[in-house]
Order: sequence, then C-alpha cells, then structure tokens
Amino acid sequence: MKNLFTFLVLGFLFSGNAYSMTDNQMMIINQVLNVNQGKVTKQMYTDFWKDVPNKSDMVEFMETTGIMAKLTRDGMNYQMELWKSALISHQNKQVFKSEDYIKAKETMTDFINRVSKNIPNANERVQVINQMKTAMINSNNLLKSAASRTNMKSVQGPIVELSEERMTFVISNIEKSFSRIDKLLQSEWKD
Repeated sequence: MKNLFTFLVLGFLFSGNAYSMTDNQMMIINQVLNVNQGKVTKQMYTDFWKDVPNKSDMVEFMETTGIMAKLTRDGMNYQMELWKSALISHQNKQVFKSEDYIKAKETMTDFINRVSKNIPNANERVQVINQMKTAMINSNNLLKSAASRTNMKSVQGPIVELSEERMTFVISNIEKSFSRIDKLLQSEWKD
C-alpha cells in the first residue's frame, strides 16, 4: 500500500505541475522517508529550510513550493490511519473506519481535488484524478480484505499479505516515517 501512496506522489511530480521544491529538499525528504535508514538530523532540517524564502509563512510555503512536502506528510498520515483501521477491521472481522482515518481521507481527497484543478493539461489532470480513484479503491479493498482476513489483490495486480503481524509491522514503519517527516516540517527544530 505504501507503493500506492508513492505512485500517487510520483504522479504529481511527473505531471510537471506540482510546484517545485529544490533537488536538495527532495533528496532530504527521500532520506527522511527511507524505511530502513530514515533519519532527520538538525543539519538536514537546516539544509531543508535554507531553501525556503520566508520560513515565517508556513501556510504559503505548504500551498506553493512545499506542496510536495504537504502531500507527503498528509499522505503518510492517511496511510497510517488506513492501516490502523485495517488492523482493527481484521481484529473485529468487520470493516472499521476510525474518525482519524475519515478525516485523513477527507484531507487527502480535498487537497488532491484542489491541486488537480490547477493542472492545465487535461490529460494530466485526468491521470491524477484516476490515480486518486485507484488509491481509494485499493484503500476500500484493504479494509474489506482485512475484515474478511484474506490477502488483498490491488487494482494494479500485486497481492498484499494482510496478517495481523504484517499490518502491525507496516503501521510501525509508517509511524516512524511520519514522525520524521512531521519533525522536518515543523517551523522550529526540536530535539
């Protein structure tokens, strides 16, 4: 499922319509999100934020140049809440959607809808919307498969194992990555 999120993010990157962060900022985000060796240091934080012209205006940064950072953070939160809901669905043998999952899904859907409206190329706009629809179908399939305690076949074809151990492992990794990206995107560094 993390690959589905990555696919959606890459769709925005390659559409050419996402506001650009610097190569340095993108490299730092990749390091922060690395599942096996992810980290965020004060130096990485400093290097990330040195490319932001007006650090005091976080809203403007997140709505323009930092749009990929916002999408990454919000997407990680969405994935984390989705997998938590899947775990509870698995345990209860019925589909469960937490309030946090519903809020995260609404945030992502609203964000992608707003951003996609600004994509001038109609084909690219449709591609982004279709990627979002595919991700949402996969999310629903994940919850249904977890509730029925079966592996999930994604729309793209791969089968995702849905044991309780696997879901716990995925949640743990997402929580660690989310914590690091959240720390990187704070306006002030905190140890």
